[in-house]
Amino acid sequence: MNSGFAKPATRFDRKGLVFRSVLALFLGLAVGLPAGAAGMGAAGGGAPRPAVADLAADYLRAWRAFYPSQALAQGDASAAARFEDFAAERTDAWITRNRRLLEALGEDRAGWSLDDRIDARLLRLQARQELELWVDDAAPRRSPGLYARYIAGAFTHLLVRDNLTPAAKAAAVTARLVGIRRLCAVAREQLADGRPADTAGAIRTLEATAAFLEGGFTAAAGPSFTGSQRPGFDRSVAETAAAVRGLAGHLRATLQPRLTLPDAYGRDTYVRKMRLDLDPDLTPEELLRLAAAEIRTVRSEMAVVAERHWRTRYPAEPPPVDFDPLVRRALDDMEADHAADQQAFLRQFLELIDRAEAFVRERGLATLPARRTLYTALSPAHFAGAAVGGVYSAGPFDPEATTLFYLPTIPDDAPAAARDGFYRSFNTAFNTMIITHEICPGHYLQLKLAAQGAHPVRALFGPTVFVEGWASFCEEMTLDAGWDSDRPLTRLAHLRKRLENAVRACVSVQVHCHGWDRERLTRFAVDTGLLPPQFAENLWGRVLESPLQLPSYFLGYRGFSELYRAEHRRLGSRFGLRAFNDAVLRSGGVPLDRLPEVLAGTP
Repeated sequence: MNSGFAKPATRFDRKGLVFRSVLALFLGLAVGLPAGAAGMGAAGGGAPRPAVADLAADYLRAWRAFYPSQALAQGDASAAARFEDFAAERTDAWITRNRRLLEALGEDRAGWSLDDRIDARLLRLQARQELELWVDDAAPRRSPGLYARYIAGAFTHLLVRDNLTPAAKAAAVTARLVGIRRLCAVAREQLADGRPADTAGAIRTLEATAAFLEGGFTAAAGPSFTGSQRPGFDRSVAETAAAVRGLAGHLRATLQPRLTLPDAYGRDTYVRKMRLDLDPDLTPEELLRLAAAEIRTVRSEMAVVAERHWRTRYPAEPPPVDFDPLVRRALDDMEADHAADQQAFLRQFLELIDRAEAFVRERGLATLPARRTLYTALSPAHFAGAAVGGVYSAGPFDPEATTLFYLPTIPDDAPAAARDGFYRSFNTAFNTMIITHEICPGHYLQLKLAAQGAHPVRALFGPTVFVEGWASFCEEMTLDAGWDSDRPLTRLAHLRKRLENAVRACVSVQVHCHGWDRERLTRFAVDTGLLPPQFAENLWGRVLESPLQLPSYFLGYRGFSELYRAEHRRLGSRFGLRAFNDAVLRSGGVPLDRLPEVLAGTP
């Protein structure tokens, strides 16, 4: 995904033990283990440990109870009328639940199948990431952005999903309005510190959410309410908007003046998070070395493609020898061809989706589902505060429901310079290239097949390196297969994106481990990474908000490219691109180092 598209939505100390345990049981977050787990002993004693599938099913029940918004996003309509509650008693129970899962899983055991080993590894990783968030990061006390993200996303899926009756939707909206007010109160009670960028971003998000509640929300949600229900609905919306604005004001007046945490993690924290999110054996220094080598390689390839474009577009002029005038002229030509308004932009993407699906089917690149279940639209108003888009999978709890594909957008009445910058960034060549990343055979296809698969753990907790790596690999794979006739500017758009991915990895390390500031990052992104100004401006915020997601594009692309070459060597003349892609997609999303075993076992 590019800088204007969000990560696929697959995932976002104290009370007495007796009270906490009783509350946890009531909430469905029991600190115990599934039936059959009691009395577990070491090998040779006690009852046998529960199967991985049983532990997974039990954990998913608890996960759905603790994260109703995420459960709803993944197709669980029963979660619509619930909302996140991060009061201390609930988070304490959730922390205990994750610790118990790690104890129950232990290490891989003899007799486990490859599927069991993969699912157990993903469950362990998920539990450790939860403990990182709730214990090491102390998010309820130190992350205003945690609260703001859930408040802003309370209605993202509820307002557009069609698997609820109007009465059920009205009940869910009412319950979530109450839930937002409760979460605002919890945030005011618990927040004691934070990072400046996270806090400032939370304030912006909360203010934008309040503005949406005061403005377009009534028109979006109101039709679900009968006439007699409307006064109560209007009153609840007003109270909720006031609570959200009150939280924003509290953060600005009370929390911001006393913040003590730095924006950058520092090397120790960054390394700890790398081991959870990226690769347990990778160091920041090794990531920098790999990214620097990728930057050199891609810039060389860009020069070759830019020269090919020059000789076609300007046959009477010899191409420049120097990199900058050669490549930047080609990039200027690329950016000059673009849509001019929202509706033209939307039409372009709708046409590209049809083209990409037809191309994958005609070239036999992958086996497609019989029916497309995709809703494409401009990013809606309730994506508060950001003209951002993304692919929102239906998820394993309702795999045949519609996947949402929201496009980044800018108002038609925005200043001319802002609109020009936006559409030059999202130009025709870029959009033509990125559709294979976002939709087919990229995120939409991968996430849909994962949701349909037999392993919901993979659909929900599959590694980001797999998800982003697959989509980034799809860009190059489809171009090599003839997508858009491999036009030079479409290829150049991919190489620029590939360069951006390496730059993202580089600056993530430099900011969090070596103290780079915003000015140095922006200069590097523009001069070395050749990013459009809009993308360069957005990068600083993304580095601070999701520093470990950014390297996943580069590392995942690198991993899939190496796997593709290894399978070519292993199978020789028996290698088939469709069989390779289908096997990857059927896996559902696994750690990349397990994919060779998965592929070796594929008929």
